Amino acid sequence: MLKNKKLLYVLVPCTLGLWGIIIYRIFNVVISDTDKVVISSNIMVDIEDQTFVEDTFTINGVYRDPFSTKLPVISYLKNEKKTYQQASKSPIQWPSLTYSGIIKNQTSNKQLVLVQINGEGCIMKVGAVVNGVELLKVFKDSIEVKFNNQKKFVKKG
Repeated sequence: MLKNKKLLYVLVPCTLGLWGIIIYRIFNVVISDTDKVVISSNIMVDIEDQTFVEDTFTINGVYRDPFSTKLPVISYLKNEKKTYQQASKSPIQWPSLTYSGIIKNQTSNKQLVLVQINGEGCIMKVGAVVNGVELLKVFKDSIEVKFNNQKKFVKKG
């Protein structure tokens, strides 16, 4: 019990002193008489002596100025939308796909997938390409395939 009182007599003044230093520094910064900026630990400079030049930097092209209230007109985005709409008008003719099941090696955990492409049965592994159809991912109930840069999920059936 006596040991705790000695520790208390030491820690309370240390804590009060630390908080006093913190509060003094905060008030010293908030309530300052002159406008001075510390550039390094030894040099003080008056702000009034400095001359400020307005920034003449402009952002041209694609990016808009985040501080500006004007919104730039971006012409290239309109062209992209038109080409995207034209590309989506011609749908890609997918081959008929049927996902039959998975063959799994118990020791190596490698998976082979039974797939029928246009009625022709084949065995594929992830990353394999048969008749332009690439197998991307294998799930229990479906597979993800890619054909002419379009992805599609095929359910087991």
